[in-house]
Amino acid sequence: MPAYPDLLYPLSLMRRTRNLPKLSFTELAPDEVPEPYHGLLIHDGDMTSRLEAFHESSLVVSPIRSSSDGKSYFREVLLKTKEDERIVEYGGIEISLKHLPEEVRPLVVEAKQPLGGLLNEYRVPYSSSPRAFLKVIPDEYIVDAFGAVESDELYGRSNEITGFNGQTIARIVEILPSLEVN
Repeated sequence: MPAYPDLLYPLSLMRRTRNLPKLSFTELAPDEVPEPYHGLLIHDGDMTSRLEAFHESSLVVSPIRSSSDGKSYFREVLLKTKEDERIVEYGGIEISLKHLPEEVRPLVVEAKQPLGGLLNEYRVPYSSSPRAFLKVIPDEYIVDAFGAVESDELYGRSNEITGFNGQTIARIVEILPSLEVN
């Protein structure tokens, strides 16, 4: 995979291809991310497991757009709870299919189950390395994607998943909706 052009890549690429404006965001230090976002974003694991535990539900992918350049599979998605279809994440992901086991590749392209869930289910060894933690100002498109946004700022992260051989499996930008503080 080529070098990252910016912190919001691959979401920035997907938005640019749709002629959407650049997102306004600030990079945050981990201790600047408030709860409950801190517990959901500041870790070296997959977001799927964290979000499923937080929302007490399995997650499903709701693809917005997807494409492939022959080397990588790109998708802009919403993750939703399986039971009540509540949106729990908006993001963009670039997945290097050649770095995944053969049996996982068609499931990724099928776009029904989040990548983290597939990696865990098929016991694919990986590590997750957050590149940046983000405070994002929701634009009209994000508000529409979430259905509504009850905050002037959302939180997310830019992340990279690598196999234990050091090859990049995926690059991801994950943005969470407004969440209730318990």
